[in-house]
Amino acid sequence: MPLDIETPLPYQRDPACPFDPGSALREAQRNDPVHKYRLPDGRDIWVVTRYDDVRQMFTDPRLSSALTPYTLMLPGLDDTGLKVPPGSFVNMDPPHHTRLRRMVASSFTNRRMKELAPRLERIAEDCLDAMERTGQPADFMTGFAFPFPLLAICELLGLTDEQRDAYLDLTTRATGLAATPEEAHQLLAEAQRLMSDAVAAQRATPGDGMIGMLVEEQGHDVDDEEIVGISNMHLTAGLDTVANTLGLGVLALFDNPGQLALLRDDPAVLDTAVEELMRYLSVISATGGRTATEDLELGGVTIRAGEYVVPALAVANRDPAHYDDPDRLDLTRTPAQQIGFGHGVHRCIGGAMTLMEMRIGFSAVLRRFPELRLAVPREDVVYRGYNMVHGALAIPVRW
Repeated sequence: MPLDIETPLPYQRDPACPFDPGSALREAQRNDPVHKYRLPDGRDIWVVTRYDDVRQMFTDPRLSSALTPYTLMLPGLDDTGLKVPPGSFVNMDPPHHTRLRRMVASSFTNRRMKELAPRLERIAEDCLDAMERTGQPADFMTGFAFPFPLLAICELLGLTDEQRDAYLDLTTRATGLAATPEEAHQLLAEAQRLMSDAVAAQRATPGDGMIGMLVEEQGHDVDDEEIVGISNMHLTAGLDTVANTLGLGVLALFDNPGQLALLRDDPAVLDTAVEELMRYLSVISATGGRTATEDLELGGVTIRAGEYVVPALAVANRDPAHYDDPDRLDLTRTPAQQIGFGHGVHRCIGGAMTLMEMRIGFSAVLRRFPELRLAVPREDVVYRGYNMVHGALAIPVRW
């Protein structure tokens, strides 16, 4: 059962349009851009709503990821139950963050992305084959949006077909961050076990993916727990983000038929299109936040040592001071400069992989199904409740 808990300000969306930030966020951006807000569990946070202030907070070394409670933005989960896993370097500060990030950097080079691209194109076609076999109408989320990025990340990691099937089964049973604490713990424990088994197997016989590379190149400088944490971090972070950008992306394109036709008919627009869809949709409404290690100024407000700061990415990506006509979807917008990947030392190391998956995914879908359309009235689409990644529960389509 989902928790009966209000949606915190950084995650609020406009009830009239699932793509737009909520009215309270818009009001804060206009009149109180670094906004004090009390979470449902009683903790206070500073919500940062303007683009320039968000960029500043991402680069300020006085704002710590490591000191921020892992459960700050998770509903109903206490800090004694969930700790930062070893290897999850997004929740670390330098030098620990730097050490682990450098270890995986070779998995995200331009050369590695070029090597992966043909495999990902094949995976996309296989997923579309399977969706087509199910017949019409089909759920775009379970038919393509989730299996494609999951299998793509498994390819990056170097998991076996059996391991990929196990993760695919796990994702179909996952209920997201609106699950009960017991369900969340159970799902996390199962994901941990699956990856632990995969790492142990590759410690004995390294493959050609990221896990095998860490085993072979880093040797005794990284232990199995850290490899498990690194791998699960990439799997969970990349899966939900890409899946829901693909899902909400097709809905946004249905709502903007001129932009849909442009993307379908002109492959040259792909690079700016995927950045613009990330900006416009901002499925990661906010990140986990930072903790001030000393007093500092941000957006004209004094943040005291020990206070929490959370960037509201969905509204920062619609900042009228930074974007012309920010509420308009324009697939030719350049430079897009969306801030969904973060900024500074914590900028998403898998950003190139994410963009490649979305270029391949949108291109494959529109090439295979040029007449793709909703199979239900627009108002019948149901969206996730309180969740760190925004999206639709199902998107029935015909083609």
